[in-house]
Amino acid sequence: MTLLKPEQIPTVGLDFMNHDHAAAAEQINTLYRLLRQARAGDKASEQQIEPLLTDMYAHSQSHFAREEAEMLRAGFPAYSCHKDEHERVLEELTQVLLQWQKDQHIERLEDYLNTTLCDWLINHISTMDTVTAMFVGRYNHSVA
Repeated sequence: MTLLKPEQIPTVGLDFMNHDHAAAAEQINTLYRLLRQARAGDKASEQQIEPLLTDMYAHSQSHFAREEAEMLRAGFPAYSCHKDEHERVLEELTQVLLQWQKDQHIERLEDYLNTTLCDWLINHISTMDTVTAMFVGRYNHSVA
């Protein structure tokens, strides 16, 4: 049960970003699998969802912090815009977790994955992260 295939995740010019994006896709696929199993009545899978959502938040937070540090180091002109998008997504993930804690609504969370998070991840990597990686990559080569 895979929601995101590796070939759907764009690659960018910085290895740490590609590694983190692959890990995020793996977390999404794990969550999707747990949701499908929970929908089929597997209580053990359902109990693993909240800790995974917490891990997904932590992974996103640390990934965004690494990206933001690189943007600042390189003097990336669109830093504020990119950082604002990171903050928006972290707030969204917080709300998703809080909603899960409130009602454990499997279909709602599955819908969020299918209609929001996967599309956002692919779009964000294809646009903001690609431009960021190109800029930071050029900066890294210019100081070498």
